[in-house]
Amino acid sequence: MTPSKIKSALLSLLREKDIRHITSTEIAEQASVSRGALYNYYEDKFDILEEIVEEQKEGLRKAIYDSLKDLDYINLKKINLQVLPALSYVADHVPFFRNMLNRSNIPYINFHSFFIEVFNTEVMLTPEKTDLSDTSKDMYVHYRTLYTYAIILYWFKEGMKSSPELISQQYWELVSQKRYYWIFGSSIKPKNKEVRIDRRVIRTRQALQVAMIDLIMEQEDYSKLTISDITRRSDIRRATFYDHYSSIEDLFKATIHKTCSDIIGILTLDTKPETYTIAQAEDVLIQLFSYLSEHRSIIHFINGKYGVPDSIPEILNVLSDFYLSQQIDIHAGKDMYAYYVSGLIVGLILYRLQEGKNHSPHYLAKEFIQFLDLKKYKVHMF
Repeated sequence: MTPSKIKSALLSLLREKDIRHITSTEIAEQASVSRGALYNYYEDKFDILEEIVEEQKEGLRKAIYDSLKDLDYINLKKINLQVLPALSYVADHVPFFRNMLNRSNIPYINFHSFFIEVFNTEVMLTPEKTDLSDTSKDMYVHYRTLYTYAIILYWFKEGMKSSPELISQQYWELVSQKRYYWIFGSSIKPKNKEVRIDRRVIRTRQALQVAMIDLIMEQEDYSKLTISDITRRSDIRRATFYDHYSSIEDLFKATIHKTCSDIIGILTLDTKPETYTIAQAEDVLIQLFSYLSEHRSIIHFINGKYGVPDSIPEILNVLSDFYLSQQIDIHAGKDMYAYYVSGLIVGLILYRLQEGKNHSPHYLAKEFIQFLDLKKYKVHMF
């Protein structure tokens, strides 16, 4: 069929370059069809991509449904599902998911919305506890979305050397022993001698970062932001800007790292994380949720709002470095653990900034902590 050939052609071209740099002529030539035939079916290349995205959603949804339809529960103590259906599906559709995970592509595919729609329909896994609140169910969907993304990202970064079955086995080993204290960590001593930064430098960088965030929120368009705008708002000379940052993108990345540093600071404990009680863990999560409510930071644009570059991969990188540095023995492998827990934290942040913004930090902390150690999940078919 012509539409199928056209979609396959676009996916093939996306392996090599951004969709902005692909022409309709190239797609038609790759598909061995005329441009006229292409326009009989699609308005433009973005129309083709949109149809591909919807088909992939439906395909993944069906794959998950078919894998779980005969199960009532997923028991993490006695695995009754040998391979994660999402991983099997990704293995069969690598070009699409590689493109999805390439966040430098514009317009990029919003993986969060993609997986949220998949996991909110047809099949839902929820902790076995029957009185689970609607809040916890919503939170769990975000949590599942982000850890799925993180595991796929981990798999791609290791070059897909492992089979879907082996990656799934690592995952099952990990979550069958997961503990609520895994989201916390101990303070890590810097490898190199720490260089003290002058307070004036810190104040200058903070002023530039705050100015950028304020301007993004006011203009609602990251692409219109200029260095002159930022220096005028912060009352800092343009030359001084270049003393600290080479570009707006450099400033943006530094702002991400500052926010991650704040989050890691909240999650860093003075004692060993495994000694923390659930009540103490809730107190730390209350601090995290309060921080997200009280601080206007780059994290509020985490979903690409106002054309802001997608910051999730960079956040995952920073967080995973923190967890990789922990002195913890994980049988399933520290890399998997680091990506999994980092995905969990980003899912938690996304929930707080979206559906959970009207709930108190105390309420959300209690709701979240209760399902982190559960080992059995209900399978809901719709």
